[in-house]
Amino acid sequence: MAFNEEVLIQYMIDHYRNNFPNCNIVLFNNDCTDNTIPIAKKNNCEIIHYPTNNQVDDFKLRELKNNCWKSSKTDWVLICDIDELLNINEKKLKHEEIIGTTIISSEGYNMVNMEDNFDLTNIKYGFRAYQYDKAYLFNKKYIKEINYCHGGHSCQPIGKIKFSDKKYKLYHYKYINPDYHVSRYKITADRLSQANIKCGMGLYYIDTPEHIRAAFESERLRVIKVIE
Repeated sequence: MAFNEEVLIQYMIDHYRNNFPNCNIVLFNNDCTDNTIPIAKKNNCEIIHYPTNNQVDDFKLRELKNNCWKSSKTDWVLICDIDELLNINEKKLKHEEIIGTTIISSEGYNMVNMEDNFDLTNIKYGFRAYQYDKAYLFNKKYIKEINYCHGGHSCQPIGKIKFSDKKYKLYHYKYINPDYHVSRYKITADRLSQANIKCGMGLYYIDTPEHIRAAFESERLRVIKVIE
């Protein structure tokens, strides 16, 4: 699902098309008003309109992620947000399939730009983020239900379940640029649904710009080299 992701979408498309040249990318348009959709169309992505009354609604997002893949014509499906890049390619996935893997294990990292720019290709540093050890990629020939929780941070799959022994790195591009980070938090805070607020989900977006910016700078102090 995408809402105004023009900063990230081309980078995401390039990543997955480089790793899976014949992949079909389906973008769920959550009422984008920027260049997200034109960029997606230019890259031959499939676009499906998925309105949520201009609100961030984690209940609807969970329902989408738990069901959007079921009509796919491929066996392997990868369910991710725009800012989540799983570091696996077609050759490695084929090997996992041969040895009987049905769900790929991941190892999450929050990526941090050490410069005040938008050069995504030069973001090499980050820190471990265990909440992004998600089950992004699985074989629907064997997995009949994935049963994600909110945010997809955990799941209760049903079917023939065999997680890969190897954990593949997941790059979560959260800290791209301080000003952009503050503006995205403000936009998301303004769009939080009453269902989210009632259940206390996403309330960290409702913070002062000063605290958000300070947290960004703090994360820069604890990074390690993640991408060589």
